[in-house]
Amino acid sequence: MTCALPVRRARRRWLAAAALTVGVLSGLPGTAAAAAAPPAHATVTAHTAPALRTANRLDIAMQAQEQTNWCWAGSGNTIATWYGRNYSQNQFCNAAFNRQQGTTCPNDQATLGNVQNAFNWMGISPGSYVTGWLRYPTVQSEINANRPIETRIQWASGGGHMHVVYGYDTDRNWVYWGDPWASNYRYNWGDFDYYVNGSAFSWTHSLYRIGA
Repeated sequence: MTCALPVRRARRRWLAAAALTVGVLSGLPGTAAAAAAPPAHATVTAHTAPALRTANRLDIAMQAQEQTNWCWAGSGNTIATWYGRNYSQNQFCNAAFNRQQGTTCPNDQATLGNVQNAFNWMGISPGSYVTGWLRYPTVQSEINANRPIETRIQWASGGGHMHVVYGYDTDRNWVYWGDPWASNYRYNWGDFDYYVNGSAFSWTHSLYRIGA
């Protein structure tokens, strides 16, 4: 898996102006006045359905990758830091490849399986590594359980990259992700369907239930 960016890749953040419009809900005229008052002895019980959570973002501190091929380490170490660990990306890399700590880890590509090795070494439950993307309700469940997701994407122009998915907004069908590439925006958001399979990239592998 590479961490190469596509040729002429633009730094992307989607934010539709329409999404900033605030909707105002108003009651139907006359309905309250038309309702008859209950008898004095009647007991009125209100049943309010619990509000469904429509948006959630985890307050991750997204790291920039320190080597050109270390998107997996920058993303993975961001998640390790979320779980209270305090390691360098070099330590994360050595753990991922079962190398001796205290040595310089090479600037190598890696898989989410290697990321799991590092989590194991740190005492973090390594989660489930699956091929393919996660359904939107699964993303919501993970974020609501305070568990970031590491994803692998494939550029349409070739090569791959890794991100940290850290939030969602169902009203807008958005997903939020962190990008470790040094010159890119660290925090990004966009349409979930575009993130799964858009014109620039597609979501190919997932590491979720980390820390569960």
